[in-house]
Formats: sequence, C-alpha cells, structure tokens
Amino acid sequence: MFPPLNSLTEKLRLIGMNPSKVTGGSITRSASIRSPIDGYVSKVNVNIGKYVNPSDVLFEIVDPRDIHLALDVFEKDINLLHQGQKVIAYTNSNPGKKYECTIVLIGKDLTDQRKTEVHCHFEQYDKNLLPGTFMNAEIEVTANNALMLPEDAIVNFESKSYAFKVKGKNTFEIVEVKPGVAKDGYVELQANSSELRNQIFVTKGAYSLLMKMKNTSEDE
Repeated sequence: MFPPLNSLTEKLRLIGMNPSKVTGGSITRSASIRSPIDGYVSKVNVNIGKYVNPSDVLFEIVDPRDIHLALDVFEKDINLLHQGQKVIAYTNSNPGKKYECTIVLIGKDLTDQRKTEVHCHFEQYDKNLLPGTFMNAEIEVTANNALMLPEDAIVNFESKSYAFKVKGKNTFEIVEVKPGVAKDGYVELQANSSELRNQIFVTKGAYSLLMKMKNTSEDE
C-alpha cells in the first residue's frame, strides 16, 4: 500500500528530488539529505544501516557566520550588563589576540551555581576559533578617569604603599598612596590622588630607593 500522492510528493521534495522526473528507471537506493544552511558537520549521530525515527537528530551543522560567544555570569553581576554592551574576549592560548563582541541576549534563569548565560556576537569572526573553545571576557561596565602609576612605581612597606616623588636631581620624597584597581601593569591611585596630579614619580628602581632609605635610617 502506497502513501497518498500529496504525501509522497512532499517527501520527494524534502530529499531534493523532483517528483515530475521520478520514474521506475530513475529511482535509486539512496538520496541526498540537503542542509537548510551552509556550514560544516560538527557531530554525527548515525551510522550506515541504522534505523532512525522522524524526530531523531541525524547531524549537527555549524554555520560559521552565526557562531556566538556564551559567557557564564554570576548573579551579582547580571545587573551591570545590558544588550548592546561591548565585550572583549580572548583565549588562554593566545591572550594577546582580542575579539570584539556585543551582548545580544542575557539569560533569565539561574543555574545551581547562581550563574546565567550571556550570549554575544563577534564583530568580526575568526574562522580559526572552533566551537567549544574556552574563552575569557572583559566587560567595561563604567568608565572613569583615574590617576595611575606603573606597578613598579609602587612599593609596600609595613603594610602601607608608597611612591617616590621627584623633587630635583637625585632628590626624592616618599609619599603614601592608596592603590585601587590594577590593570595591564598600571595601578589606580585613590584617596589623595588629586594632590599627586602633575607630579613626577620614579617609575623604575623604586624598591632600591626604599631599601636605601631604610638602610640610611638604620645607620642614623
């Protein structure tokens, strides 16, 4: 018993065969399965000779033009994010290579670890990035001007932080500073930062100056 003609016609079209050209001599034992998108097969769930149901997923196909970044964000940080926000992502293997992304979707549910997924689109996708690659991300939530010094310019002594201000040739003054956020080799100065503006500081050899100052004090 054959299925209704309209059902058979639809099935033939689904597998890429023209019903008007199907004859007894043109029927084959195999037919091509056409993907609705361009891409590459990332997972194969079947093998030759396996029976499948209409609801079974035979293959998973990745469209490289629509690969996105999925970030795990903790509950306490979700309110700091919004759609359209810029993200900088990078891999552990090549942290110097930065990828610009934009947040397009923020999850509405939390996992047992109190995290949700935040989905981002790459501004310019790199074909060398493979699906499943682990990536880190930096998200700028606020932008503020700050006075900063290189990390090497700040020394710690007796649970306090100091920097050396240049007073003249081979003359320095040690001043206490309040370090804030550290990023890319620089440290933000808090508290008395306004008093330190337009001053010249030692950026190399600060620790040597500290040791010299300490030894001088002990000799006296």
